Amino acid sequence: MKRLDNEESRRINYSGEIAELENYYQRQFDLIKKGNTDLVTLELVMLGKALDFVHYAKKKLGISLDTSNRSVSALEEVLDALERGVVQDNLFSAESGSIAESISAYLGILIIANIGGKWEDTEEGAAVNVNDRPAFVSKFIEKRLLGLSQLDVVTYFESVSLAG
Repeated sequence: MKRLDNEESRRINYSGEIAELENYYQRQFDLIKKGNTDLVTLELVMLGKALDFVHYAKKKLGISLDTSNRSVSALEEVLDALERGVVQDNLFSAESGSIAESISAYLGILIIANIGGKWEDTEEGAAVNVNDRPAFVSKFIEKRLLGLSQLDVVTYFESVSLAG
């Protein structure tokens, strides 16, 4: 299929403002609706999920998130609130839109924006590949939300940074 424009050839600027990421996502989504389905990539899907989580955190908890390093600590605040039951949602719904998946996508974007790397589809699921080492953020987030991880988000983020 002929591409409708060259927008998709641009790398996503993960360290940009949330509004910039939203605009990029919307432009890509509009092209997809026009039939340019080859734009549906893991990277774009994860960006959409991450943006959904940014809106969720603001609406449900009043916590503003962005792609800066300081949002790693803010993400821990959100996870603490979820763990305490401040927000009573189904965190692991069978649907593709679970909050746990959105949190994982957001953490992945924080890693890409601040450490580097790229999304990679592996046999074990989506991972952020940092210097040829996969970071399975969804597995960490699931354990964290279930209280099965000894690490908080800041420590996990730092461990990925050191490994990268």
